[in-house]
Amino acid sequence: MKEFNYSKVKNYHMYSVLKVIAKPFFKPFYKLSFRGKENIPGKKEDVKYIVAINHTCAIDPVFVGYPREMPVLHFMAKAELFRNPFAAWFITHMHGFPVKRGQGDNSAIKYGMKLINEGHVMAICPEGRRIKDKDGVPQPGEAKKGIAIIAQETGASVLPAAIYSPGPIKVGSRIVVSYGKLITPEEMGTNKENFTSDDAAAAANLVMQRVQNLWQAEAEADCEKN
Repeated sequence: MKEFNYSKVKNYHMYSVLKVIAKPFFKPFYKLSFRGKENIPGKKEDVKYIVAINHTCAIDPVFVGYPREMPVLHFMAKAELFRNPFAAWFITHMHGFPVKRGQGDNSAIKYGMKLINEGHVMAICPEGRRIKDKDGVPQPGEAKKGIAIIAQETGASVLPAAIYSPGPIKVGSRIVVSYGKLITPEEMGTNKENFTSDDAAAAANLVMQRVQNLWQAEAEADCEKN
């Protein structure tokens, strides 16, 4: 695997080009709808934020980044995906960067801080991995501390986003992406002067709880329809 350059944030045009070109081709494969897009901060709001997503499949950032209101998303991807040279090139040019899961990857965390401090928006799945036996239901107890650490170091808020589908996501699936209200540093407690490891765990779980609430609201609405 070619070593990823964490020292500098590069801007690639491929993400923006594909977002426009691929939309007409993407629609026939998934029945996508969106709620809460008004909660996505506009460019004029000048707010630093991280997008928190439940981990349902490999293209979660595509679903969440689909609306025109959503800016370019830089996202963490498991390091194993970067072992293939072409995959590494493609993911990198789509603004993905590698994280070594379960190893307390400081390089990825620091790169995330750099992204936020330079005015970019980062997407992260706080669960860290797909929990395949839970049918896509967000798991607050599985949240990793990384999102809280980045939020605390940068003063960023968090935009919760839930990807809901009535079953495993595959071609033809009906998918609803629901965006919640920004979670502020005050709500997460990341603005505390003495921010401990326990505080980070609590903040990460709070974020995942908000994601789960959004997911649950969609699941309940789905049940009412049926």
